[in-house]
Amino acid sequence: MKSLSYKVSILAASVLMAANASAMVIECNDCSPEQRLSSINNQVSGPVFIVDFVNKTVDKYQVTEDGKTQVLDPTKADVSQLNQQFAHRKTYLRDPK
Repeated sequence: MKSLSYKVSILAASVLMAANASAMVIECNDCSPEQRLSSINNQVSGPVFIVDFVNKTVDKYQVTEDGKTQVLDPTKADVSQLNQQFAHRKTYLRDPK
């Protein structure tokens, strides 16, 4: 039984990583809200993360196929994965909320 739960945990983690691997990540340091929104214009549909290493924040957006933008709350897993992706910066991002 323990082996099965371990396998399920590994599968869930790999699915999460694969889902975020297709997300667009844009660096926008010390940007205003207007600058953040303008930086995601003309992006393909899907999740978009705006990372700000000056303020150490992550913003998450969902761009729909018709070009509309929806603001989402980044999950702890999102922030953790981005911190791993940018570990070389030695700055730890956090959810701004």
